[in-house]
Amino acid sequence: MAAAARWGRIGALLVLTAASPAAAQAPATPRPVDQALEAEAEKPAPVLISGEAVIWIPTGAGQYTPAVRAAGIAARLEDAIADRSVSNPTVTVVDVEDSSEVRMGPRLLMIVTAMDAKRLGAARATLAQFVAQQFEKTIREERLRRAPGAVIRSGLYGLGATIVFAILVWLIVRSTRWVRERAEYWRAARLGAVRVQDAEIVSSDRIGEAIDRAIRLLRLILVLLAFDLFLTYVLGLFPWTRAVSNALLGYVVSPVRIVAEAFIDYLPNLLFVIFISLLIRGAIRLVKMFFRQIEEGKIVFKNFPVEWADPTYKISRLLLIAFGLVVVFPYLPASDSAAFTGVSVFVGVLFSLSSSSAISNAIAGVVLTYTGAFRLGDRVKLGETFGDIIDTSMLATRVRTIKNEDITIPNSLVLGSAMTNYSRQASSMGLILHTSVTIGYEAPWREIHELLIDAALATPEVLATPRPFVWQTALNDFYVTYEINAYTANARDMINTYAVLHSNIQDKFYAAGVEIMSPHYTSVRDGHTVQIPEAQRPPGYRAPAFRVEHVDVDSISRTRS
Repeated sequence: MAAAARWGRIGALLVLTAASPAAAQAPATPRPVDQALEAEAEKPAPVLISGEAVIWIPTGAGQYTPAVRAAGIAARLEDAIADRSVSNPTVTVVDVEDSSEVRMGPRLLMIVTAMDAKRLGAARATLAQFVAQQFEKTIREERLRRAPGAVIRSGLYGLGATIVFAILVWLIVRSTRWVRERAEYWRAARLGAVRVQDAEIVSSDRIGEAIDRAIRLLRLILVLLAFDLFLTYVLGLFPWTRAVSNALLGYVVSPVRIVAEAFIDYLPNLLFVIFISLLIRGAIRLVKMFFRQIEEGKIVFKNFPVEWADPTYKISRLLLIAFGLVVVFPYLPASDSAAFTGVSVFVGVLFSLSSSSAISNAIAGVVLTYTGAFRLGDRVKLGETFGDIIDTSMLATRVRTIKNEDITIPNSLVLGSAMTNYSRQASSMGLILHTSVTIGYEAPWREIHELLIDAALATPEVLATPRPFVWQTALNDFYVTYEINAYTANARDMINTYAVLHSNIQDKFYAAGVEIMSPHYTSVRDGHTVQIPEAQRPPGYRAPAFRVEHVDVDSISRTRS
C-alpha cells in the first residue's frame, strides 16, 4: 500500500512493466527489431477496459511490444469479467521463483518479474499486490455495471438525458431567435451604415446580415456542443460504449486542456513580455515628453534646433520598439520552432529585397533633417520643382508649387540633386531679387541706374535698407545690360514681387522717355547721328543732313540704248 501511495503522489497510475503468460513462453530468440524503431516500440501502452486505462505497460520484452502485451492483458481481464462461474473475483498473488503471478482463482492474469521491479525501483511483491488490487477493483466494478439492473437503470438515465437534451436545444433555438430579434431592432433603431465622410463603406443591411450569420453560427456551435455532451453522457452509461464516450469527451476536453496547459507553461514568458512591453512604452512616453518640451521651447540646447525635436523623437521611438522586439523575440510563442524560423527568414529576405530604395530614402531623410537643408514653409527649388515645403517624412518630401501642384519627391532624389533655398537667409540678411533690362547706348547710364533704383523702391516688398543697387553686366553690340538687385524679407511672395518690380520698371522708363531695347526690334533712324548721350557729344556737333536721291531707271536705260 505504501508503494501505491507513492505512485498516487506522482499524479498518475502505476507505470508497470507487465509480463504476460505468452511472454513467459516466448521463444528464446527474439524477432529482429530495427534500431530506428526501438524507441517507438518502447512507448508506454495502456491496458484498456471499457475505454479506461487500468495500468500502463511501459516497455516491451522480446518480440512483444508494450501495445501487444497490454492488449493481451486486457483480453484476459475481459474474460475474467465475463466469467460468472467465479462468483468471488478475488485476485491473489502467487510467488514462483523470480516472479509473481497475478491470478483470479485458477485464471492467470499476468506475471510480475524481478526485472519489472528493478525497472520501477520498487519491491516485486509490492508491485504485484498493487496490480492485484487494481485488477480486482476493475473486475468488481465492471460486473456491477454490466448487471441487468444496472443496464436498465442506465437506459432510464439515458432517456432522461435525451429529454433534457431536447429541452436544451429548444432553449438554445429560442434564446438565439430572441437575440436575433433584439439585434435587428437595435440595428434598425440605432445602428446606421459605416461611412467615411460621405462614402458608404458598409451598408446597414450588410451589417444586419453579418450579425445574423454570427448568431446562426453561435447557435450551431452551442447545439453541437450540447449534442457532444449528451452523447458523451449517454454512451458513458453503458460499458460497451464507454470507450466511444471517452473519445467524444476528449474532442472537447483535449483542446481546452492543451490550450490551458500551453498557457500555464507560457505564463512566465508572458509576464516577461508584458514587463518589457510596459517598460518600452514608459520609455517612449518619457522620450516624447522630453522632445515635446524642446519643441515648445521650454528646454533649449545651443546646437539643437527646434525642428529637430519631432524627427528625433520618431527615430528614438523606432529604436526603442526595435530594441524591445529583439529582447522579447526569444520569449514569443514558438519562436524556437523550425516553422517560425523559416517564416522569419522568408520575411527577412522579402524585406531586404524590396526595401532597398525605402532604406536609402529613410537614410536620406535623416541626413536632410540633421543637415538643416530646409524647413517646413521654405520656398525652394529642387531640380525643376519650384515651390514651398509643405511636408517632410522619413521617405519623401512634398513640395507645393506656385500653381498649387503637390509634388512628392523621394528623399534620395532630394539629397542627390542641387537645391536652392530662398527662405533661409531672407528674414535675417534678406533675399536679393534681381532682373535685367537692356538699354541703348544713347541713354545716360547714371539715369538708368536711378530709374531702376526708383522702380525697386516703389515695389512694396522691397526693402529700403539695404538700398537696391545696379550692375552693368554686359556691353553688347547694340545695347547695355543693366541688372537691378533689390532686397526682400518675404521669399514666399517673390513671384509677386518680381511682377510688381517689372511693372514699375516699365512705368519709370516710359515716364522718362527711355526705350527698353529688349526684345530686339528694328527701326529706321538717321545713321549719321552718333549713338552717345547728347551731353557727352563734342562741342558744336551737328548731325549730317539726311539725303534722299531718286534715280529714274527707265531714263537711264533709254539713254544707254
